[in-house]
Amino acid sequence: MVDTQTKTEWSHILGRGMKGKLEGHQLEAIPADMVTWKSWKTEFPETTVLALSRTRHRDYTNQFYRNPSDFVLGYRSSKQVHHCSFQHLMTRPVLNVNADDLPLVLTFDRESTSARIFHRKLDDQVLEFHLVAESVRDKQTDSTWDRVSGKATAGPMKGKQLKPHVAIPSYRKSWITFHPNSVPHRP
Repeated sequence: MVDTQTKTEWSHILGRGMKGKLEGHQLEAIPADMVTWKSWKTEFPETTVLALSRTRHRDYTNQFYRNPSDFVLGYRSSKQVHHCSFQHLMTRPVLNVNADDLPLVLTFDRESTSARIFHRKLDDQVLEFHLVAESVRDKQTDSTWDRVSGKATAGPMKGKQLKPHVAIPSYRKSWITFHPNSVPHRP
């Protein structure tokens, strides 16, 4: 990526200026998502779409997303970089992890293809999540949670929201190229 103001070349995976006026500067990381257009449009109905040139749009068809083993969900703890394969998330769509000092929950929604990460600590309590039928529930209060928004939809925690953790969906090969020491989540 190149910004138009300074012409600095940026690594989208590292968020760091690689060449140019802002070389070495770090962008603030924000959570990213890779979802179906239908899901996005449902959540954000006023959204418009960027029209890619006719020579590029062929690369981004449904085939682009058909092989989940090609993708990982990458994230950082305070000590290291981690990743979890989309293939693993498809088989375990709610995954409690302790990434060094961070209690996190990784969620995957098959219909929207959304993979997200949230902090499990809420109100000085670390929650543990599990899947009951198609509902995500915490073991401590048996509240029901939306796996895409991180918001409690029923139970004693209704209305509370988990804090999102920065997650970057990426091609596996690209993630490992830029983060060769990334710790994979193992089943």
